Amino acid sequence: MKINKALVLIFSALLIVIPGCEDETTDPVNEFEVLVEYLEGNDGPWINDMSGWIMKAGVLDTTFDYSAYTIFDIRSEADFATMSIDGAINVTMTSMFDEAANATKPLLVTCYSGQSAAYAHMLLRLKGYEAYVMKFGMSGYDESLDKWTSNCSDQYAGDLVTTASPALPVFDYPVLETGFETAEEILDARIDYAIDAWSTRLVTAGDVISSTSSYNIINYWSEEHYLGFGHIDGSYQMTPKTLTVDGNLSAFDPDGENIFYCYTGQTAGAAIAYLTVLGYDVKSIKFGFNNMNWTALKDAGAPAWPKPYDGE
Repeated sequence: MKINKALVLIFSALLIVIPGCEDETTDPVNEFEVLVEYLEGNDGPWINDMSGWIMKAGVLDTTFDYSAYTIFDIRSEADFATMSIDGAINVTMTSMFDEAANATKPLLVTCYSGQSAAYAHMLLRLKGYEAYVMKFGMSGYDESLDKWTSNCSDQYAGDLVTTASPALPVFDYPVLETGFETAEEILDARIDYAIDAWSTRLVTAGDVISSTSSYNIINYWSEEHYLGFGHIDGSYQMTPKTLTVDGNLSAFDPDGENIFYCYTGQTAGAAIAYLTVLGYDVKSIKFGFNNMNWTALKDAGAPAWPKPYDGE
């Protein structure tokens, strides 16, 4: 029997096309869901219960044992060379992972004010490292390094309001497009993105207060402090320890600019690292509420720079 060559060609083409059609109907991986499920089952809880993560050192605790940690100093090479903690390693947010792989002690990260160190320590935590932060950074180590005193002010006390918070907004979650499918690969790609994004992650209080309608502003305090200390007009009050899918992650706008602020900016620094990894454009206010109404925090015994160099 003769076989029709045309039929053979058509049949062969179908064998090629049909599997292709099956591939096209396969649902793509929802990278955000894969990543957030992984993080909430691993280091995700850390962002919601960071008890003991900020270490009082320097003038805040002259008995602090630096030798118990591998110390990462992420300031510039020049500033590190001028003054540093004995045994500290000068790293960048990129190189710190190579150094962390060889560390035999818990990691203690420090910087100028503590905010960038908080951001960096969270990225280390997400990769499974035990990492901590020096309270107020190297500003608390020596008076010559003090960045805080000149940035603690009441300059925006008159701009704050004590109105009740509106209900938190609800947005869709971000769409991640790293091209990877496993949680570990997606996380690595997002950490790389977060490292590159750090330079855009701080904003001044003045910039926010002068243009509140440009941002989705989240205040990360209890309702008592939100009302008692005052807050940026238009900001939402978000109860701490609720940065989860079942909590308040949906309050962040995946397509807009989010502001996330706290007392000193260190908790916010850690939180925005986590949120950036998840796909949000979110910024922290430099020096936190200490730059807006420092006296109110200090007088109430809330987290405030103690100005250790002026006798207060």
